[in-house]
Amino acid sequence: MMGLNNLCKRKPIVLIFMHLMQDLDIVLPIIEKLKKRDDLELKVCIIDNLLNKSPRISNALRNLGVKFSKVSRLGVLTNLEPSLIGVKAVITASESTANPHKAARALTQRANKARLATYTLQHGYENVGLNYFDEAYPAETIRFTSQKVLIWGSTDLLPPELLSETRSKCIAVGCPKNINSASIKVAIPGRRKHLIVIFENLHWERYNDEYRNNFLEDIEKTSLHFPDTTFLIKPHHAGVWLTEKYQGKLPSADNIIIADPQDSQWEAFTAPALIAVADGAITTPSTVALDAARSRCPVAVIGYNLDLPNYQPLSVLDRSADWITFVEQLQTTEGRFSAQKQAHDFIQRNIITGDAVDQILNLVTADISRKPQLVN
Repeated sequence: MMGLNNLCKRKPIVLIFMHLMQDLDIVLPIIEKLKKRDDLELKVCIIDNLLNKSPRISNALRNLGVKFSKVSRLGVLTNLEPSLIGVKAVITASESTANPHKAARALTQRANKARLATYTLQHGYENVGLNYFDEAYPAETIRFTSQKVLIWGSTDLLPPELLSETRSKCIAVGCPKNINSASIKVAIPGRRKHLIVIFENLHWERYNDEYRNNFLEDIEKTSLHFPDTTFLIKPHHAGVWLTEKYQGKLPSADNIIIADPQDSQWEAFTAPALIAVADGAITTPSTVALDAARSRCPVAVIGYNLDLPNYQPLSVLDRSADWITFVEQLQTTEGRFSAQKQAHDFIQRNIITGDAVDQILNLVTADISRKPQLVN
């Protein structure tokens, strides 16, 4: 009986679950602040294979003094892992009925049956099932098992085709990603007078061969046009299209660096770390546009005539000349100020103000207090 009483008096445990490489950046600020809370206890669980692929995850957690447990994907899918004893809330970085989110969904279903509070986070500016749909992921096919979906911007910005079931779960909290999270400054070998970082995103299957070829050709042309500028190409940590999937000729001008995330020299650094040392950023349509804008780094989006209304008022590059114009713009005070103003307006439109992490944890605390206090 004494053991049961002690269990009931424990601080409520909030379990944070990671199963994809890109999960770390969205949950790390929550982990960091949750660790300091007096009213909640932190538990972090990570799929074991993810830790093998990405040493930066375990390094980041150890640097914060955060203990974590490894679980197998099979164990999660078969409801054997992780233990939910004492857990009152589960937060996943990426949960839905989409196949890549299967493990997070299984855990969330199990938590729901145990009458725990469950949350998933908007994990990208274009989030499948939330504000991005295509032939592979039509609006009517993606659902969220979590009780609440915590989003970055106003619910008024959600698209009309969004399922009403999903819309009713959405709560605007802001973006919890920490844009100043890089503890180690990136050293750029052979850096020239200026630095432009070019990002490819996770979802290269969304683009046709013409888009991909133009992307590579315009990197080469632009780098030759600006010999005083280093152009650093950053493949996505999980997508690695340029460095793994693409088999053709790589851009090879001597002022181009390809930061292969599978190389230990670059594995520790994601977009915010590189943006922090860049004079400007160019990206395929992705969350990087938001990361750069939040850092007041001038940013342009590679469009090649894609319909990109959600990226207004940022510069959109549709042809080679647009690349040249954007880089030239950043070399004048007036041009740089104009690009930073675009970035500011972009953020004002797409992210609500306030401390997103505080809003998330206060919401979790309130929800736990309303839940029946059962031993699970």
